[in-house]
Amino acid sequence: MKSKVLNNQQGFILPLTMILSLVFIAFIFHALFLLQSDRTFFQHTQTHFFLQQLRECALNDFQQKLEQDALPDEGTFNYHNGTVQYIVTEDSAFVTINFTVHYGDEREIDRIVYDRESGNPVRWLERIS
Repeated sequence: MKSKVLNNQQGFILPLTMILSLVFIAFIFHALFLLQSDRTFFQHTQTHFFLQQLRECALNDFQQKLEQDALPDEGTFNYHNGTVQYIVTEDSAFVTINFTVHYGDEREIDRIVYDRESGNPVRWLERIS
């Protein structure tokens, strides 16, 4: 009678173990996907923040140099997080500054136009290319 019980092949432990393992692996892959997505979002947000910070520092420096009338036709501002390269084009009424903000491997090209009389910005374009 014992041999009939030992030869019973209708178990449920193996299929249950396989199903639970599959569910566990699916949760692990889902968590890894969320982690990678969060990392990518954080890196993109950090890069955008530093580019914006560099742009604001450069605009402040442009404003000061224009007030002092000491802005050369081209040059570079070096900051802790990156650099800003600029080219100045002047005409009778406006001063146009094309500048490139560099942070790591990322860069953005912006343009700002100042009114010569008032010294205030008239037009401002971000991320031209």
